[in-house]
Amino acid sequence: MAANFEHVSLVDDPEHYEKTFSTFMDHKFPPNSREAWVPMVLKHGNIRTCISRLEQSGKSLRVIGIGSGTGVEDCKLINGLLEMYPKIHITVVEPNEDHIRQYQETVASTENLQKADWDWRQQSWDDYLTFRRETNDSSKFHIMTSVYSIHYVQGGLDAAVDRMVDCLKDGCVLLICINRKDNGLGMMSDWPWRNDHFIGLGDQFDSLELKESLERRGLLCEEAVLAEYCDVADCLERKNESDARDLEDFMTHVVNFRERAPSEVYVRFMKQLQDPKICSREKGRDFIDVSGDVIIAKRE
Repeated sequence: MAANFEHVSLVDDPEHYEKTFSTFMDHKFPPNSREAWVPMVLKHGNIRTCISRLEQSGKSLRVIGIGSGTGVEDCKLINGLLEMYPKIHITVVEPNEDHIRQYQETVASTENLQKADWDWRQQSWDDYLTFRRETNDSSKFHIMTSVYSIHYVQGGLDAAVDRMVDCLKDGCVLLICINRKDNGLGMMSDWPWRNDHFIGLGDQFDSLELKESLERRGLLCEEAVLAEYCDVADCLERKNESDARDLEDFMTHVVNFRERAPSEVYVRFMKQLQDPKICSREKGRDFIDVSGDVIIAKRE
């Protein structure tokens, strides 16, 4: 692999991130696959136990989403929880201005979601934790979600898990969705620049290591696979140059990857994308596996 090169991380350009992420989601299938974890949480025995206890006290069910994006998954969860319990307080921690604006618009246009009490935090998880320390906020949550966002948290895996668990009430649930190392993107990700823009964390652990870290802290874990695939025909056949460039940028997390990368790096990327171990072809569709693991961890 060629040496590192000067580049702009996708996470440092929120507007371009939003554009490329939208293209990625448009090319991903099956539709709504990222919402598959929601019924798993709603059926979880600990959630029902928490609600039973709250019914006696009349207190709110406290939920927090870390890196909630546009809220597609969170809204499904909150709608389901409101059917089970009417008093819900949700804290949304999301640094991307466009994402949190879209999330707020969804809530404003959905009557049922307006029944919940919303606390909007346009900031990173680390900044939110700093705010809690500075304001002596020791409140804890019954449900915590991190959907494909833990790799943006600073400080290393164990430290990230410690800070999450510290905000979770005993007997309650932490849900984390994380990319699999053995999916198509995982097999392509031996790129030296990725640690820069994933803040030294994204490529350095997988779901197994995450689960082990949670279990060392006494949490009981369940896991399942979220099967997802991304159509990359535009990258290979160049029928839609705009979408091809967006997908290249999102997969590498580099702004204008095709222009910024040395030619040998770009050639290597395209060869990997065409590798039959990484890219499959079925019914005229070229696609890579972008499946993730969902881990539901219970704090005793």
